[in-house]
Amino acid sequence: PQSSSSPWLRCAPCSHSVCRARMAWADTEAAIQAFGRGESVIVVDSPERKDECYLVFAADHATADRMAFAIRHSAGIVYVASDKERFEHFGLHSATRSSTDRFHTSAHVSTTYLPGSSTGLSAADRATTARALCNLSNRPEEFSKPGHMFPVAAAAGGVLERAGCTEAAYDMSRLSGRAPVACLCELTSDDGTVIRRQDVAAFAKSNGMLAITIEQLIDHRKRRPELPGAAYPNTGGGRSLRGLDLPSFDGQGLKIGIVSARWNAKVCESLVDAARKALESCNVQDITVEYVAGSYEVPVAAQAMLETGAYDGLICVGCLIKGETMHFEYVNEAVSQGIMRLNLDYKVPVVYGILSVLNEDQAKARAGLSGNGFNIGKEWGITCVESCLLRKRYRRHSRL
Repeated sequence: PQSSSSPWLRCAPCSHSVCRARMAWADTEAAIQAFGRGESVIVVDSPERKDECYLVFAADHATADRMAFAIRHSAGIVYVASDKERFEHFGLHSATRSSTDRFHTSAHVSTTYLPGSSTGLSAADRATTARALCNLSNRPEEFSKPGHMFPVAAAAGGVLERAGCTEAAYDMSRLSGRAPVACLCELTSDDGTVIRRQDVAAFAKSNGMLAITIEQLIDHRKRRPELPGAAYPNTGGGRSLRGLDLPSFDGQGLKIGIVSARWNAKVCESLVDAARKALESCNVQDITVEYVAGSYEVPVAAQAMLETGAYDGLICVGCLIKGETMHFEYVNEAVSQGIMRLNLDYKVPVVYGILSVLNEDQAKARAGLSGNGFNIGKEWGITCVESCLLRKRYRRHSRL
């Protein structure tokens, strides 16, 4: 192998006659991280199976440009992989009662997300549909049947249950911690022929992409069977008994501000980082972070930002830990009242992200510093996007 800092590794001489003796593949973890950042990654099928190469990327990060690239470098059909329950939730049922496909692909009825789409065929419309399938709050009647995106249901066990590229794309989304929905398409050459395993290295290199094999992903799952996204309530598409279900939203074009206290810095920095990553996962690119001394100063700083009229929403972040005096109660009440007044006075979503806890252990547990995989800052980020989009939908009808 090359140095550990390189995302590229070289496999041992391959026994498959169709594979070159020393094919270069990316490191699996590096590919998962790239996928998590919203980049496209290539997954290569087994030579004994389809021997095809798939372009995969996160559906919650689908853009018109990324979708157009997939369309240009494939036969034009782009699939969206997720679990059967999610598709059924949107009224997208199995395309056939009894599949005769020799690879047992679980195809569902094709679809287009109607709000915000024209014919559904353009790259922008298909990207909109892909992102819409990440949001469980969308209604079945908002999806046409048929349409221009092609859902394929992955086996619940991923590549450990079925060694297909549908499952590979599904596992990539789950391993990276994004919404469990992924787009994929079979790569083809300019002459329409399918790109095979022995030829994909040149394509990956010319387009700056990482390529891994199904076999690598299976080995990775065997060695690390846990799925990081399971730490959050709604990653798998189910409903949580306690806490907040976290669907995915498309916040492209939103401008969000974060105001954070520096007091209890380690906790606040972790909360801000999780909120920022959650915003980025919702395609929010315009994010401003400002810092003030303590939680008491947060509402005043937030008001100054709102006065500019430039922000669609704000997240106020701080941490109050109860001491031995009444100071905790006084500051907590003042900050709570101040943030609520900002919501009412400026009619802009201002998310209350002030931790009020009894001790440091509680603060660490809520800020992702205790090793439990949970950080409430993620909820604040997604809540802010959801509230901003709700305001945009109803603002034109409001007389306030």
